[in-house]
Amino acid sequence: MLHVLTSSIVGVVVVAALAGPANPPGLAAPGAGAVQARTRTVYVSVTDKQGQPVTDLQAAEFEVKIGGKLRDVVSVEPAKIPLRIALLVADQGTGAFQLGLAKFMQRLLGRAEFALISVIVQPEKVVDFSHEGPELSAGLSRLGPRGRQAGAQLMEAIQDATKDIRHDGRRPVIVVMRLGGEAATSLEADDVREQLRKSGAVLHVISAAGALGKAPPQATGTDAVSVQQGQYRDAELAEGAFNLAQVLGDGSKESGGRYEHVIATTHARALEQLADELLHQYEITYALPDGVKPNEKLSVSSKRKGVTVRAPSRLPS
Repeated sequence: MLHVLTSSIVGVVVVAALAGPANPPGLAAPGAGAVQARTRTVYVSVTDKQGQPVTDLQAAEFEVKIGGKLRDVVSVEPAKIPLRIALLVADQGTGAFQLGLAKFMQRLLGRAEFALISVIVQPEKVVDFSHEGPELSAGLSRLGPRGRQAGAQLMEAIQDATKDIRHDGRRPVIVVMRLGGEAATSLEADDVREQLRKSGAVLHVISAAGALGKAPPQATGTDAVSVQQGQYRDAELAEGAFNLAQVLGDGSKESGGRYEHVIATTHARALEQLADELLHQYEITYALPDGVKPNEKLSVSSKRKGVTVRAPSRLPS
């Protein structure tokens, strides 16, 4: 039996538990959906102008290109393989996304397994991948207000998530929720984007409006040493912000995900829309000719007007 998981809007405290079957039918068949040799499967989302899923497209309405060359579409059907979702919560310890997360997981319960990662400073895995309602509810209760602090190592958290997101018989997804104020990072955007591509995961980002605002200058003090140290920290922060912006922006687009800027009162709705999108993805199987190299450009589009197709732009490894 599924009990509604909700939160008090005032206190943002979880008051009910998620409960689901011990072995949800959709999670019982690793390896399901395997395709024949010389074909490849890609999972795509299609939405209308209002952002709602479009669910009635037929195979003849899709076009798949590899390296700019049109390829045969073998089949198109609703995606049935369960989702494997890593939820990265970079909320500065405010608990701002707790209510939206509750609704998101409730919508997908029975069709997905989730990992909950808190990123106040260093990434902390609150719950490893699970589809058990009580375990997820307990983890969610730990993502309420827990001491405000900026400086999240979000790039490192995304990199870590790419390492264990891939799993046979699962659709890998990484969802980032952030308020901004991240720490400087030594990671390069190109390296993290490549790891994301190799993982096959789709990256979705829900970002608070203004989260990419310029960091306050660090070049304080009057003596030459203090000024020089502050300028060095400014440069580090600027470079880190640039690399993070590339991963969140280009990385999400390349993987077939969305990058949304939302205000505080709309983040729950954005997560609900994302859940609906994931529930109504298409599984497209297309012909893969011999000699195609990894990282070849992939393009999936629809002949129907007025729809938006989100799909990976590079072949995963």
